[in-house]
Amino acid sequence: MEERLYLIQRMKRRYGNSVAEILARRDELQEQVDRFSNRAKFIEEIDRKIDAAYRTYMNYAKEISSVRKKGCADLDKAVAANLNDLMLENARFHTDIKSCEPNGNGIDRVEFLISMNKGEDLKPLSRTASGGELSRLMLGLKVVFTHLQGIQTVIFDEIDTGVSGPVATAIGRKMRELSEHSQVFAVTHLAPVAATADSHYFVSKSEDGEKTHTHVKQLSGDEIISQLALIASGEITDVSLAAAKELYERNQKRK
Repeated sequence: MEERLYLIQRMKRRYGNSVAEILARRDELQEQVDRFSNRAKFIEEIDRKIDAAYRTYMNYAKEISSVRKKGCADLDKAVAANLNDLMLENARFHTDIKSCEPNGNGIDRVEFLISMNKGEDLKPLSRTASGGELSRLMLGLKVVFTHLQGIQTVIFDEIDTGVSGPVATAIGRKMRELSEHSQVFAVTHLAPVAATADSHYFVSKSEDGEKTHTHVKQLSGDEIISQLALIASGEITDVSLAAAKELYERNQKRK
C-alpha cells in the first residue's frame, strides 16, 4: 500500500494534482500513441473532416456570393440617389465583384468604384475623390449603411470640411434625413449645416491659470440665431441676425 501511495504521489507531482487529472493525462498520451500507431487511418480521418468542412464552406461561400451579386445593384442605386441629393449629380458608384481564392470573407473580392465627374472612368474610391467630394461621398455611404446595419448613433466631426454654400445646406439636410433612423451628433463650423439641426450646443473653453476647461451649453431661441450669425459672418449685427434667422427658418423646413 505504501508503494502504491508513493507511486500515486509521484504521478501527481508530474501529471496533475488529482487522480482525475492523472487519468486525463493518461488518455491524452494514449491518444497520441494511437495516432502514431494508426497514422494512415488518422490522416484519412483528418482528410475526410477537411473535405467535409471545405464542402460546407463552399456551400455557404457560394450562397453569400449570390446574395452579394443580387444586392450590389440595389446598393449602387441607393448610393447614387444619396449622391444626387448631395449635389454630386454626375457621380457614378459601382460595386465591383470578382472571384478570388477562398478566404475568411468568402470567394469574392469586393471593391467600390467611383467616378465623380461626367466622362471619367470608374476608379477605386481611394484614388478618385477630392476632400470635399470625399466628405459628401462618405456621408452618402453612411446614410445607406447606417440604415442597413441598424446603427443607432453616428458622430460626424466636421464632415463638411471643404464645402460651402448650397453644398453645405445639402449636407445638413442629408444628416437630418439620417437622424430619422439614428441619433446624429455633428461638429460643424458652417451655419447652413448647423441651421438644419434639431438641437444646438455651443462648445467653448476657458482657462483658470492652471487648467483648460471645456464647457457645453445647449442653445435655444435667440441664442441659436446669434451663434448662427456669428459663425456665418464673424460678427453679430442687425443684418447678420436677420440673415441667420432666415437661414434657420428655411433649413428647419421639412420636405
